Amino acid sequence: MCRICNGNPLNPLGFAKFEKAIIKASRDVKTQEQFIDNAIKIDRIRFETGDEWGEPHIVDSVRRLIFSNPDPDDGLLLFTLGCWLDMQAKYVIVWNKYLQQAKNWIDGKGPIPRGSFTPTTTHLMLTKKLIEKYGNISQWFIQKIDSVTENRGKAKGNIYRLAGEICNDLYSKPDAVNSLRNGIRPNLFSGGDHKRFWMYVMFLRRDNSVVRCLFKRALSKFEDGQKAIQRWYDSDYFNPVECELPVDVWVLTNWNKIFDRLKVTSYQTKYPSQVAAKAREIALNNNISPSTFDAILFYS
Repeated sequence: MCRICNGNPLNPLGFAKFEKAIIKASRDVKTQEQFIDNAIKIDRIRFETGDEWGEPHIVDSVRRLIFSNPDPDDGLLLFTLGCWLDMQAKYVIVWNKYLQQAKNWIDGKGPIPRGSFTPTTTHLMLTKKLIEKYGNISQWFIQKIDSVTENRGKAKGNIYRLAGEICNDLYSKPDAVNSLRNGIRPNLFSGGDHKRFWMYVMFLRRDNSVVRCLFKRALSKFEDGQKAIQRWYDSDYFNPVECELPVDVWVLTNWNKIFDRLKVTSYQTKYPSQVAAKAREIALNNNISPSTFDAILFYS
């Protein structure tokens, strides 16, 4: 059970404490080793507390519509749609205004969020078609986790294989599906090319607080849900080191600032995809997920 289930709701004070810790950690970086250590520390705080969801402008909407939703499957669906909507828009607008619009749209009480903005509507429509086919998103996850693990067992590349199923059924990226299903991440499908996708996978696999609890409560309602949950959170089946670093212009800017301060020009880059590649290189050398660097960069 997470903090919300235990009567410790998300709140702005927790967010403020989390943000303060990140700012201190990002400024207190004098060596590359210290950057890695501080990133790991902040990453741990992030995924063990869920405090980032207490941001004052979004806390009421995410608590009501996602994490405290009486129907966890509905909450999981809205979390998914929120991730797809989080593109070229302010964070607080996505998880407040657009999230409520997504709820209205799914309930047949309003138009599709963001209207004709193709970069998001394509994914929203695909996800809605999946719900019409499967009935809910939780049973889809159960079936796909079962399929990947039964066919491949405890194998490298299973995060990518499930990513292929997401790209086929939830997130419209058909040209990446075949490679991903074979356990291979295409070069143009990194966390720098598809930030919101890898943000979604990162939260589903690596969070140990409110997102994890939501996912577990949603899947446990259905047959084989517990088995799917156990395998999803087993690193032998789905290794979190395969979770890419989500990179946008803000993360790119902060990445370059840190390595400029450290005078390590070889890690400074011009493009988000290059940051994702550099982060993957550092992460593999330290046996951590590339997404470990997300919090210290995103909230700096």
